[in-house]
Amino acid sequence: MSDFGSDPQLPPPPVAPGAPPPPPAYAPPPGYAGYPVAMQKPPRPAVPVAGYLCLAAGALLILGSVLNWFSFDGVDYNGFSTVEGSSKDGPAFAFFAVLAIGAGITFLAARRVLALAIVVLVFEVFAMFAAFADISDVSDLEDLSGAFGYEFSTGPGLYIVLIGSLLGIAGNIVAISKRRR
Repeated sequence: MSDFGSDPQLPPPPVAPGAPPPPPAYAPPPGYAGYPVAMQKPPRPAVPVAGYLCLAAGALLILGSVLNWFSFDGVDYNGFSTVEGSSKDGPAFAFFAVLAIGAGITFLAARRVLALAIVVLVFEVFAMFAAFADISDVSDLEDLSGAFGYEFSTGPGLYIVLIGSLLGIAGNIVAISKRRR
């Protein structure tokens, strides 16, 4: 007996090595099925409409870059023309076209397209803003040429580039908005 009125407690005996005891079993109430452990998401649905829109966007971006943007004093200019050593935005629009065509092919061939659609959407928005800026520059040049009496006319190229960039934006939005069921 100790000074405090109780017998000293001995530590529990060591557990024999081996398998741990099984966890307590849980059974669902009668009438309920057990919850599956691993739920897999269904595959992403195909987005052929987005693919075709992006392919058309790429074709229009290239076509608009090589068509006439404007004529100034009898000389035709397109996206690849050089003026005083600097070139127009045609190569940039061709780059955006390659991205749109690549996205279109991927949308038609693969189903994991969300990240690609977001990245290409950003680039197509850049293409749209560049097209608006070039249309504004051509409009300013038209105003100046009219003030100084030069012959000036606009061509369809920049407007086709703008339509192509808008189709690219639409195609990527379609790809992004397509959800799993």
